[in-house]
Amino acid sequence: MILSNGTARPLAPQAFAELSPQFFNSYFVPRTGLDLETTFASYAELYRRQPWVNTVVNKISNLIARLGLQVWDMSAPTGKMLDTASPYAKLIAKPSPYMDSHSFWQWVAATIEIFGETYLIKIREGGRIVGFAPMHPAQVKIRRIDDGTVSYQFLGQPNQEFAQDDVVPFRSFDPFGAMRGMSRLEPLRSTLLSEDSARRATASWWRNMGRPSMVLQTDKKLGPDGRQRVQDAFRAVAGGSSNAGGIIVLEDDLKATSMQLSAEEMQYIESRKLNREEVCAVYDLPPAAVHIHDHSTYSNVTEMMRSVYRDSMAPRIGFIESVLDWYVGSEFGGDRKAQFAVAEVLRGDFEARAEAMASLVQAGIAKPSEARPFFDLCDAGPIADQLYANSAIQPLGSIKPTTTAPTESATNALPSPAAKYVRDIGGLIGRGKSIQEAAAALLDKHPADTDSIRAACEQIIERSL
Repeated sequence: MILSNGTARPLAPQAFAELSPQFFNSYFVPRTGLDLETTFASYAELYRRQPWVNTVVNKISNLIARLGLQVWDMSAPTGKMLDTASPYAKLIAKPSPYMDSHSFWQWVAATIEIFGETYLIKIREGGRIVGFAPMHPAQVKIRRIDDGTVSYQFLGQPNQEFAQDDVVPFRSFDPFGAMRGMSRLEPLRSTLLSEDSARRATASWWRNMGRPSMVLQTDKKLGPDGRQRVQDAFRAVAGGSSNAGGIIVLEDDLKATSMQLSAEEMQYIESRKLNREEVCAVYDLPPAAVHIHDHSTYSNVTEMMRSVYRDSMAPRIGFIESVLDWYVGSEFGGDRKAQFAVAEVLRGDFEARAEAMASLVQAGIAKPSEARPFFDLCDAGPIADQLYANSAIQPLGSIKPTTTAPTESATNALPSPAAKYVRDIGGLIGRGKSIQEAAAALLDKHPADTDSIRAACEQIIERSL
């Protein structure tokens, strides 16, 4: 509470996050664009016209949209479980009645990257959220109400105002306040200005046949009409890209001198490369992710591609998940969380996955039925739904026989000499010898009992299978 002329007034909590605290009916309007060399360009226009802005925004939004968004039940006693049947899970599976799921999340992600913010209107039936309608941030004005809450007014058609409980706001960090988000294009003002000027220079270069500073000189006094006539005549035969490589004939003692700077002097190519790398840096995207391989090598390109989801996309994904859980999931109970399915894109290449999953199965950590979906293989039945392990593994300091001797009842079923040799072979196996070594030792001592020793070995092998 604050006092104004002796009267108690509520203080908007958001005001403490503002660079200049504002009270009561304050309006927060969006930033819509930035100034270039010769014109003002909106953020949307920069996305349409600037190729590298378009490239990185499309890359990021598509990487997010391709992920499936799932709902997990965190209250399960056995750990989190995938939820597909609750109202929240059904909402996330079909977030908007107006757009398919991929297009919806692509719109959300791309708008955040371009404007630094975006807003979703909660569509309700019977008080429960059943879908979202996207609301363009450039048309949204945020108004602070006396009680400290905010409302969102859409300035287009229809001109409608929404309470804060009916809006899901995605806002990136803005050092000037917490009511609006800051576009990533803002730090790129000079970069985009330079890129725009360079592209204009290129277009002018082709229009004028690469001679923006061509000088036509004569000792004669031509006058305004004469100068215009010479200029038009020269441009007709030498101007434009279609006249490249043509031959011109100069009359009236005219001399043509090019005063154009070379590409090296203008550092034209290097400045264009710097512009694209600065765009990637501000958007926190490895240049290799958008096929800029100036600094790529055979050894580091794979790691750079892996870092896209691990380092660049993880904060963005976490931001979207946090907003959904706070503004949407809380209405369905706090025991369910929306999470993007990033496991698939972090699996690595086929060879690495095959080697890793084989090791997990052989070590008894994963079941074959759990490994098969990683390779798009179908169910292998009950036999694959159990843990397996290498039977040769044993504790250090102990000796485990390679096979076991048959039971006493099975031994007594053999003829007397064979039963005796079964016990002898079992004793040798217990002292660390293999069945082959035990049989060879007995054959050396009792060469006449070859048939009995062979029968004993067969019995031991049969019982061990």
